[in-house]
Amino acid sequence: MNFSDILELLKYTVPALVMLGGVYFVIRMFIDDENKRRNQEVNKALLFEQRKVSLPLRLQAYERAIVLLERIHPVSLLQRVYTTNMLVPEFQLELIKTIRLEYEYNLSQQMYINDGAWQMVATAKEETIKIINTFASKLPDDADGMELSKAILNYYMQSQQEVPVQIAINFIKSDVKSLF
Repeated sequence: MNFSDILELLKYTVPALVMLGGVYFVIRMFIDDENKRRNQEVNKALLFEQRKVSLPLRLQAYERAIVLLERIHPVSLLQRVYTTNMLVPEFQLELIKTIRLEYEYNLSQQMYINDGAWQMVATAKEETIKIINTFASKLPDDADGMELSKAILNYYMQSQQEVPVQIAINFIKSDVKSLF
C-alpha cells in the first residue's frame, strides 16, 4: 500500500469517523436527557406518594401540638388541675407536673412538624411554667391555690399581654396553612 492509497482511504474514513462521533454524541445526549426526564417523573411520583402518606401524619402531629397547647393554656390548666383546699406550693407543683407530662407525652410529634413550630411549643411550655413560678413565689405558702389562679388570670387580663400558648397556637395554624 502506497502513500496515495493511504490518503485515499483516509479521505473516506476520517469524515465517516467524524460523522459517527457526532451521531454518537447526539444519541448520547438524547439518551441522557430521556433518562433525566424519566428520573424526574419517578421522583415526582415518589414525592407524591410520600406526601400522600406523610401529610396525614404531619397534620395529626400539628393537631396533637394544638391539643397540647390547649391543655397547658393557663385558663384550661388552672381549672382542670385545681382541687379544693390545695395550697399554693402543691398547686404550683401539680400545675408544673401536668405541663411537663403533657409535653413529654407529645415529644414524638416534633418529628413531623417543622422546627420553628416545635420551638414555639417548647417556648410556650417554658413561659407558662415561668409565669406559674413567678406568681407562686409572690404568694405565701399557706395561701389557697385559688389565689394563684386569680393572680395568673388577672395578670393576663390586666396586662393585655398575649398568652404564650396562644402565640404558639397562632404560629402553628399559620404553619399548617403553608402545607397547602
